[in-house]
Amino acid sequence: MGKVNSIFKVSGKLGDYVFYELNGKQVVRKAAGKKRGPKSEAQKKNEVQNTEFAKASSAGKFLRAGLAEECRRMNDRYLYRKVNKLMLELKAADGAEKGQRTPAGGLGTPEGRAILRDFRFHKKYGHFPKLNSAVRQRGKAVLHLSPSRQPVEGITELQINLDNGDFRRQVHAAPEISAQNRAEVPLGFRRRKGYRDLLFIWGEGFLQGVVVAEE
Repeated sequence: MGKVNSIFKVSGKLGDYVFYELNGKQVVRKAAGKKRGPKSEAQKKNEVQNTEFAKASSAGKFLRAGLAEECRRMNDRYLYRKVNKLMLELKAADGAEKGQRTPAGGLGTPEGRAILRDFRFHKKYGHFPKLNSAVRQRGKAVLHLSPSRQPVEGITELQINLDNGDFRRQVHAAPEISAQNRAEVPLGFRRRKGYRDLLFIWGEGFLQGVVVAEE
């Protein structure tokens, strides 16, 4: 650091030097140079983790937006934490290289589909209905549910791109469930590249969903 003797007041960066005032006197110091050199393995690993975490966080936000009405009925102010954790688990199920893994990729695997199927959006515990599977057959979904005394009040069909947040949704009335715990729901959307087709059952105090599988 050095002093500046000048009739003009100079401040800020000029070339490789920074001018500023200290204790009423104008001083100058050399600007700090940027650190150069290859990144360490720890820095590279941290960048990969941050990139994947950001993708999972965005995907959680997108899913909550697609299910805004259903999530509102859950009345859980911390639901976003559960959904973000779900997205991290789905991302981990993706078989892509680290840094390229996404929740959408995880949903394309049997492990990821099982993770979503077993996830509960509701915080209450009880004998709620469970949707075990949904299979696309000729423009409709054939559902298999677990028996429950509590009725399903409706079904939400959600076609969503978890990478950019674009989605389409349609709410269906509660279907008639057979003695074999099967039901059919007409699907409003055809398959679309880059999108996941999901079905969610909901009712008083519960919300749960699955990926629509192909026949």
